[in-house]
Amino acid sequence: MAFLGLLIIAALAWAVWKGKLQSQQLPPILLGLGGAFLAARGSLLLGVGAIAIAATWYRGMTWRMFGKGPNANDPSDLDDARFLLGVSRFDNAERIRERHRTLISQNHPDAGGSDTHAAALNKARDLLLDDLNKKRL
Repeated sequence: MAFLGLLIIAALAWAVWKGKLQSQQLPPILLGLGGAFLAARGSLLLGVGAIAIAATWYRGMTWRMFGKGPNANDPSDLDDARFLLGVSRFDNAERIRERHRTLISQNHPDAGGSDTHAAALNKARDLLLDDLNKKRL
Protein backbone atom coordinates (compact mmCIF):
# COMPACT_ATOMS: atom_id res chain seq x y z
CA MET A 1 0.00 0.00 0.00
CA ALA A 2 2.89 2.34 0.73
CA PHE A 3 4.32 1.72 -2.73
CA LEU A 4 0.99 2.68 -4.32
CA GLY A 5 0.91 5.87 -2.23
CA LEU A 6 4.44 6.79 -3.32
CA LEU A 7 3.55 6.06 -6.93
CA ILE A 8 0.52 8.37 -6.75
CA ILE A 9 2.54 11.15 -5.14
CA ALA A 10 5.24 10.78 -7.80
CA ALA A 11 2.63 10.93 -10.57
CA LEU A 12 1.08 14.09 -9.09
CA ALA A 13 4.51 15.71 -8.67
CA TRP A 14 5.36 14.89 -12.29
CA ALA A 15 2.03 16.36 -13.48
CA VAL A 16 2.66 19.60 -11.58
CA TRP A 17 6.26 19.76 -12.83
CA LYS A 18 5.17 19.26 -16.46
CA GLY A 19 2.37 21.82 -16.13
CA LYS A 20 -0.46 19.32 -16.54
CA LEU A 21 -1.78 20.22 -13.08
CA GLN A 22 -1.56 23.44 -11.13
CA SER A 23 -0.70 23.41 -7.46
CA GLN A 24 -4.16 24.78 -6.60
CA GLN A 25 -5.67 21.57 -7.97
CA LEU A 26 -3.77 19.28 -5.60
CA PRO A 27 -5.87 19.68 -2.40
CA PRO A 28 -9.14 18.40 -3.91
CA ILE A 29 -7.29 15.59 -5.69
CA LEU A 30 -5.60 14.54 -2.45
CA LEU A 31 -8.91 14.78 -0.59
CA GLY A 32 -10.51 12.49 -3.19
CA LEU A 33 -7.66 10.02 -2.91
CA GLY A 34 -7.95 10.11 0.87
CA GLY A 35 -11.67 9.47 0.57
CA ALA A 36 -11.04 6.50 -1.70
CA PHE A 37 -8.53 5.16 0.83
CA LEU A 38 -11.04 5.57 3.67
CA ALA A 39 -13.80 3.88 1.67
CA ALA A 40 -11.49 0.98 0.85
CA ARG A 41 -10.52 0.59 4.50
CA GLY A 42 -14.14 0.30 5.66
CA SER A 43 -15.19 3.87 6.50
CA LEU A 44 -17.62 3.99 3.62
CA LEU A 45 -19.64 6.98 4.79
CA LEU A 46 -16.58 9.15 5.45
CA GLY A 47 -14.88 8.02 2.27
CA VAL A 48 -17.83 8.65 -0.04
CA GLY A 49 -18.44 12.01 1.65
CA ALA A 50 -14.82 13.03 1.09
CA ILE A 51 -14.97 11.93 -2.54
CA ALA A 52 -18.18 13.92 -3.12
CA ILE A 53 -16.70 17.05 -1.53
CA ALA A 54 -13.49 16.65 -3.55
CA ALA A 55 -15.37 16.20 -6.83
CA THR A 56 -17.52 19.29 -6.20
CA TRP A 57 -14.50 21.32 -5.11
CA TYR A 58 -12.42 20.27 -8.12
CA ARG A 59 -15.22 20.86 -10.63
CA GLY A 60 -15.96 24.35 -9.30
CA MET A 61 -12.26 25.18 -9.25
CA THR A 62 -11.83 24.01 -12.83
CA TRP A 63 -14.75 26.16 -13.97
CA ARG A 64 -13.25 29.21 -12.28
CA MET A 65 -9.68 28.59 -13.44
CA PHE A 66 -10.29 27.60 -17.04
CA GLY A 67 -13.68 29.08 -17.86
CA LYS A 68 -15.21 25.68 -18.47
CA GLY A 69 -18.73 25.06 -17.41
CA PRO A 70 -22.23 24.68 -18.69
CA ASN A 71 -21.58 27.07 -21.57
CA ALA A 72 -18.45 25.36 -22.88
CA ASN A 73 -17.93 25.21 -26.64
CA ASP A 74 -20.46 23.02 -28.40
CA PRO A 75 -18.87 20.48 -30.77
CA SER A 76 -21.29 21.40 -33.56
CA ASP A 77 -20.28 25.07 -33.25
CA LEU A 78 -16.64 24.04 -33.54
CA ASP A 79 -17.39 21.95 -36.63
CA ASP A 80 -19.25 24.86 -38.23
CA ALA A 81 -16.33 27.19 -37.49
CA ARG A 82 -13.84 24.71 -38.97
CA PHE A 83 -15.98 24.35 -42.09
CA LEU A 84 -16.28 28.12 -42.49
CA LEU A 85 -12.52 28.63 -42.24
CA GLY A 86 -11.64 25.46 -44.14
CA VAL A 87 -9.44 23.93 -41.46
CA SER A 88 -9.42 20.51 -39.85
CA ARG A 89 -9.51 19.60 -36.18
CA PHE A 90 -5.82 18.71 -36.41
CA ASP A 91 -4.68 22.18 -37.58
CA ASN A 92 -2.74 24.35 -35.17
CA ALA A 93 -3.29 27.99 -34.19
CA GLU A 94 -0.95 29.33 -36.87
CA ARG A 95 -2.85 27.49 -39.62
CA ILE A 96 -6.16 28.86 -38.30
CA ARG A 97 -4.79 32.41 -38.27
CA GLU A 98 -3.35 31.96 -41.77
CA ARG A 99 -6.70 30.74 -43.19
CA HIS A 100 -8.51 33.57 -41.41
CA ARG A 101 -6.14 36.19 -42.89
CA THR A 102 -6.64 34.77 -46.37
CA LEU A 103 -10.42 34.66 -46.13
CA ILE A 104 -10.82 38.01 -44.37
CA SER A 105 -8.71 39.74 -47.04
CA GLN A 106 -11.10 38.38 -49.67
CA ASN A 107 -14.31 39.07 -47.72
CA HIS A 108 -13.54 42.28 -45.82
CA PRO A 109 -16.18 45.03 -46.25
CA ASP A 110 -13.51 47.39 -47.61
CA ALA A 111 -12.76 44.84 -50.34
CA GLY A 112 -16.39 44.38 -51.34
CA GLY A 113 -17.35 41.71 -48.82
CA SER A 114 -20.21 41.80 -46.37
CA ASP A 115 -20.08 42.83 -42.73
CA THR A 116 -21.91 39.71 -41.59
CA HIS A 117 -19.55 37.31 -43.37
CA ALA A 118 -16.48 39.10 -41.99
CA ALA A 119 -17.99 38.97 -38.49
CA ALA A 120 -18.71 35.25 -38.91
CA LEU A 121 -15.09 34.64 -39.96
CA ASN A 122 -13.81 36.56 -36.94
CA LYS A 123 -16.12 34.67 -34.60
CA ALA A 124 -15.05 31.31 -36.08
CA ARG A 125 -11.37 32.19 -35.63
CA ASP A 126 -11.91 33.29 -32.03
CA LEU A 127 -13.94 30.17 -31.21
CA LEU A 128 -11.31 27.79 -32.62
CA LEU A 129 -8.37 29.58 -30.99
CA ASP A 130 -10.23 29.62 -27.67
CA ASP A 131 -10.87 25.89 -27.99
CA LEU A 132 -7.19 25.24 -28.73
CA ASN A 133 -6.15 27.26 -25.67
CA LYS A 134 -8.54 25.29 -23.45
CA LYS A 135 -7.18 21.99 -24.76
CA ARG A 136 -3.62 23.11 -24.07
CA LEU A 137 -4.38 23.51 -20.38
